[in-house]
Amino acid sequence: MTSLFPYFRDYFKESILGPFFKLLEAIFELIVPLVIAFIVDSIIPHGNQGDLVAMVLLLVGLALIGCLVSLTAQYYSAKAAVGFTRDLTQDLYQKVLSLPKSKRDRLSTSSLLTRLSSDCLQIQNGINIFLRLFLRAPIVVFGALIMSFSISPRLSLIFLMMIIILLIIVSIIALVSARLYDSMRKILDQLVSIFRENVLGVRVIRAFGQKEREIQNFKIKNESYLKQQIKAGLWSVSLTPLTYLVVNLSLIFLIYKGKIAIGSSLLEQGQLIALINYLLQILAELVKMVMVSMSMNQTFISSKRVQEIFNQESEDLDAELPSKTANHKSDIIQVAHLDFTYPNAAENALSGLNFSIQKGDFFGIIGGTGAGKTTLVDLFLKFYPLESGELTVFIDGKSPRNLKEWRNQFCLVSQNAQLFKGNVRSNLCLGLEEISDEEIWQALEIAQAKDFLEAKDGLESSVEAMGRNFSGGQRQRLTIARALLQPGPILILDDATSALDYLTERRLLDAIQTQLTDKTLIMISQRTNSLKFADQILVLDKGHQFGLGSHDYLLETCSVYQEIAESQASQEVSS
Repeated sequence: MTSLFPYFRDYFKESILGPFFKLLEAIFELIVPLVIAFIVDSIIPHGNQGDLVAMVLLLVGLALIGCLVSLTAQYYSAKAAVGFTRDLTQDLYQKVLSLPKSKRDRLSTSSLLTRLSSDCLQIQNGINIFLRLFLRAPIVVFGALIMSFSISPRLSLIFLMMIIILLIIVSIIALVSARLYDSMRKILDQLVSIFRENVLGVRVIRAFGQKEREIQNFKIKNESYLKQQIKAGLWSVSLTPLTYLVVNLSLIFLIYKGKIAIGSSLLEQGQLIALINYLLQILAELVKMVMVSMSMNQTFISSKRVQEIFNQESEDLDAELPSKTANHKSDIIQVAHLDFTYPNAAENALSGLNFSIQKGDFFGIIGGTGAGKTTLVDLFLKFYPLESGELTVFIDGKSPRNLKEWRNQFCLVSQNAQLFKGNVRSNLCLGLEEISDEEIWQALEIAQAKDFLEAKDGLESSVEAMGRNFSGGQRQRLTIARALLQPGPILILDDATSALDYLTERRLLDAIQTQLTDKTLIMISQRTNSLKFADQILVLDKGHQFGLGSHDYLLETCSVYQEIAESQASQEVSS
């Protein structure tokens, strides 16, 4: 939690004023029992009505002032807590976006979502409670203890023993609860993961009639969360009755001893009433301290989870890359003896790749599921660090100076056509500051998306979240148009035409090759027909390079490519 303290910097005033006004409220409350004791012992026995009215007005004044300072304290505490969490969430969001892909994969999307939402909200609530009560509760408890000692040191030992016993109880329960709440957060991550998968895959679940199965899976995990929550709740709620038990036993003992002291003329009735009031004040504040303890327990757990993300090393886009020169001036990508293994994986995802891509080429990559095609794309974009071998991109024969410049050379269209809520214009202009409508329509024409957009509202056509108001093929064509607007010289289509028919795909590839001659096209596909006119085709199987050459050459020399082509030819005939 201390590592997050810098976020208080912009709310230093509020963080001081909130507890300060709570401190004033506590001081006014501590005066009340003394006023009551004075009324009982000094005013009522003498029947002085004027003094009684003055003291009652004083009590009313103390109540009004206490209410005013309490509201002021609540305002400043809430302002500090909300502002702190807003800045924390903003930085956390930026941090998540700056994490390398390997780190994001390890943390999981569901866990990141929970930390950005639930954990940050818990931190906000914890800070709000802390600022309101961390000074008030101890001041009232120890202030009441000091005041009681000023009235009767002997009877005040009851207060002291009570506080010590309660502190021991609170410490034990807090330690046990901390472990349970930590476990709850991890189960919540799993719940969010299941929910997210089911929401995104709801069509598949319904298509395969698996709704009841998924409901049952969620129910099992939800019940596990419930059991853990009940355990944590039982330990937490046990604090309040235990507190009342200890305090009420102390109250009974205080009244018994106080009666004896009054009978022995060692204590006045008003003083006993004041002691009882102080004991009740301590009871109220100890209950609040229990609440603060439980809340801070959860807040510390949430802050540790948030801090875990901040402790991850961000991707440095400006870090200097080794300088290299191309073997041939026409080369734009060179790959030599490339090997790659995912973290904690037993086998290589890619092994012994050797090839080069020349500027303006149409380079195809084909292979079965799990062959390593998308892994190679991730390495092109340096989403993962290389283990061995070389993979270099060149700009006019020289390698980029840093990672930002490296990635600026690529325009990627991934397997999943990702669109964002807004309109077509906002989706296509993603990351671009100045671009004309003419350029946008040209990109849409090349991507074969112009016709269906003209039938709608053009560039102002609304796009729902995930682009669900467009068909799969339409989404793919829109994401291709978005990539075509980017200035990078290398266009990567990672199985990005799978939802297009052969005729539309052929028109798309012809338009790219004839109208964008300065673009180098790298196309990952499952279909040999799509890569028939590629300058070179890389054939992958289980991460190994099984062939490299033109379509006709591979049909003669590469058994893996032959099998893929024959299987697809037989499918076309049967259909």
